Amino acid sequence: MRTASFLALAIALALAGAGRTEAQPKGPPPKPLQIYAQFRATMGEGKFDVAGIFLDEFLKSGPSEAELLEIESKYGTTVFQQLRTIPKYSDDPASEKKIRENIEELIKRGRDAATKVLYQPDRVQKYIRNLGATYEEKIFAQQELKRTGEFAVPFLIDAIRTNPDRDVYSGILETIPVLEAPTMAGWVAALDGFGPDRQYGVLTALSSRRDVLSLTTEAQTDFTPYLWRVLSRDPKDVPENLRRQALALLNRLYPGTKADTKRPEVELTEIARKFYDHKARYIGAKTNPDGSPSVVPVWVWDAKLMKIERLPEVPIGQAEEFYGLRYARWALESRPDYGPAQGVILALAAERAVERAKFGALATAEPAVYRLLSDAPSAVLGDLLNRGLVEKRTTLVLAMAQVLGDRADRAAATPPAGAEVKPSLLVRALSYPDPAVQFAAASALLRSPVPVPPTARPLIVDILRRAAANDPGVPGESKGTVLLADPAKFRSDANALLLRSFGFNVEQFTSGRELLRRIGRASDFDVIFIDHHAAPPELIDFIGQLRADVKAAARPVFVIASSDRPRVPTFDQLLLRTAALIAATENDAVAMPAPYVVDPRAPPDEQLAVRTALVKRRDNVFRSAAAARTVRIQRVIDTLPMTLSETQRRLLDLRVQLIVYAILATEFPLTPDSAPETVLDVERIRKQLDRQPPSPAYGIGIPSTELMKLIERLEIDVARVKSAQDKYDFLRARVDTTDLGLKVETFRDPALEGKLARTLSGYPSVRIIPEPYTRLALETEFRVLFADPMMLPRDPAVKKADARAAIEFLRLMAIGDLPGYDIRSAEPELRAALTVPELAPAAVDAVERYKSGDAQLALLNVALGGEGRPLALRVKAADAVIRHIRANGSALPATLIDPLREQAANEPNAELRGKFLTIKGMVGVKPGEFVDALKGYSPPILPPGPKKEAEPKKGAEPKKEPDPNP
Repeated sequence: MRTASFLALAIALALAGAGRTEAQPKGPPPKPLQIYAQFRATMGEGKFDVAGIFLDEFLKSGPSEAELLEIESKYGTTVFQQLRTIPKYSDDPASEKKIRENIEELIKRGRDAATKVLYQPDRVQKYIRNLGATYEEKIFAQQELKRTGEFAVPFLIDAIRTNPDRDVYSGILETIPVLEAPTMAGWVAALDGFGPDRQYGVLTALSSRRDVLSLTTEAQTDFTPYLWRVLSRDPKDVPENLRRQALALLNRLYPGTKADTKRPEVELTEIARKFYDHKARYIGAKTNPDGSPSVVPVWVWDAKLMKIERLPEVPIGQAEEFYGLRYARWALESRPDYGPAQGVILALAAERAVERAKFGALATAEPAVYRLLSDAPSAVLGDLLNRGLVEKRTTLVLAMAQVLGDRADRAAATPPAGAEVKPSLLVRALSYPDPAVQFAAASALLRSPVPVPPTARPLIVDILRRAAANDPGVPGESKGTVLLADPAKFRSDANALLLRSFGFNVEQFTSGRELLRRIGRASDFDVIFIDHHAAPPELIDFIGQLRADVKAAARPVFVIASSDRPRVPTFDQLLLRTAALIAATENDAVAMPAPYVVDPRAPPDEQLAVRTALVKRRDNVFRSAAAARTVRIQRVIDTLPMTLSETQRRLLDLRVQLIVYAILATEFPLTPDSAPETVLDVERIRKQLDRQPPSPAYGIGIPSTELMKLIERLEIDVARVKSAQDKYDFLRARVDTTDLGLKVETFRDPALEGKLARTLSGYPSVRIIPEPYTRLALETEFRVLFADPMMLPRDPAVKKADARAAIEFLRLMAIGDLPGYDIRSAEPELRAALTVPELAPAAVDAVERYKSGDAQLALLNVALGGEGRPLALRVKAADAVIRHIRANGSALPATLIDPLREQAANEPNAELRGKFLTIKGMVGVKPGEFVDALKGYSPPILPPGPKKEAEPKKGAEPKKEPDPNP
């Protein structure tokens, strides 16, 4: 941060001294346009990190609306938006974040200035009318409409579609070649809404632009598909001049094409396939840090409203789906039975649907697409499945496996004719490196009427076993599961904390071998992090084994290039952990009033009075809580063997206050509206910190060591109380040390990173990252990673659904409804499933078939499970225990006999009590006890019931009672 500030000062001084000699007096500060010129020059040199400092100085210089509009007039209306397309400005996460924020601020200021001056409908309409006036008025109108940019396009399109004035019409066509290239996207999209005569005129204007060849290279401005569509239609439905124009333009734009000899449906399908293959280019794309587009602007013609609409930020996957489906449908308009076009539509629709469904079941998550796929011929779906397997398109393979499995398709499960060795499509999918695909293929084969080859059956059981091992302890709101291997506990805990702050469930391991065993146990993980120290004997061998194992499922792998020198936390970082511990172990809850909510029924004066009183109370509670916590932290500091100078003491006190308020702000909303005085206090503390003179670091050496030992002892105590541990993790994960301005020790080793990159160059999908010490560093990595939908973590709900289905398949195998499968390897997973309420009923049937004592004991534990388990499940488990003992003998330890007797004596439910008595009689009764019970048995003597009067015989007169009053 100090280096950046010094560089900014040097740049400012250089700008201020531009154009002066040393002998001249100091001149005025540089003007905004001067700074922006330096920014442009630095960008042109590729010095993006330095350009970011110029950009910050430009914004701080306060450019006026006129200056912003002057820049747009000189460099184009999209000059500020184009800054988004740079993949990375700085390697420093904090600098990168700041530059991106500045870019968005600049875009906003430019948009606000243009809205106030240029984006006025009356102004645009006036200049459109002037396009049909005198030559001078027309030229000036063209210049002003060009300045207005994309805002003017809908008005121009509406005018050309509805205005009968020939002069205005001609003036608009003459203006199209003058406008900026990005605005052509609107004209290309509007071709859908024009009649043949207007299409002819607009196409002529587009083709007369100097940059016409560049237009055809961008998805939004490429009008080539329209030309092929014109040629694909029946000549009777297309004017001859429009048809000749389409032929001429295609031959001109693509010399040697000979468009009249081509089949339009083929060309349109190839264009659509470009979007399916992610090879299209886009104008105005906002890029990810790796350079790939993330969102793009798309113009759409609304046929119902007869209007053009610009969608500014469409995710790249949706844009590919929009254009690909559009052009493939045009191919089917020409030839409805054209198979390649049908395949492109199905593949595009299926892949995007799988992404939207988060790799879940299409039948429930995407019924419209599923209906489309269910109506498709099996041969088409089989071809798409084969293409997906060959091209490694996970989403396509998953969609086809689901649909073919749901229809119990024979062809997909049958080996190719004449191929004795080559497996069927679904058997091939069993080895595809993705757990969702593997499970879908296994499910499809188990539903198919075609017998599963014996060689594939062990693989199916293993897939079901790993799917059934879904960890029931993962929080429902978790974004996914991360496996982290690192032998250094402190470093591993710090990285795990960062990962949990993103919402991940984290499992920690100390070696690569442990990690591989975990991967083999279950397939419910999403991302792998491994420190390079955790891979004995060689990292390259470990990564090779990991990538060759289909159980790793092609999941993303990060290798952490941590220094051989362990990172020691600074004293300020230890203070932050101390403050979080104090907050997590408070005995008395902070009685913070909720923020004020307006009551519309109350009069304004009453609202103001209530709000003022509530805000004052919140400020008082914030201050009193901060003061109490500060005193507790100060007591801890006073116990440490450290001597501070006056400057160090002032710095320490201010940082403690700032840390305490930062912790409180994670617990309670802190805004200028909810607690204005507290916000001012925090800002005052920050300013005082900035004004402090430089001082040697405090707490180095023995004080840090002593504080760290104290923290470790307190953390052990906190870990014993789950609520306190959860609060401690929550607080630490949500306070950013960078934002607090705390110094963080980092030991980045560029030489090591380069060495690891060379070592693992054969595995381009493996990412080498420095040791992540802040959220910003990991945010960038995740933003790049998850820009690819294939890398997104699977939805926990989908994992649980697969686990339920896997348990059901294993149950059917166990009871003999799916014969021929050896499921002995799945016993541990099935026993574990007994503890999951939604899996337990099916798991009971399967576990009962295992002959082991562990299976018998697991069933009995379910039966004895108390009120937390459903009664029906306990009865079912108890019944299974009886049958298991009868078939395999008792394997229950003697320590369970007494609890079993107690449960049999106290169980309130008669049916379950009877089951326990039966089990006790089978395993827990000695002959002598039985004889004693016989001797002591005494049946209850019940008193006779009331005597029932005989019912009168059928047809007999009822007996009359004597009249008491004759």
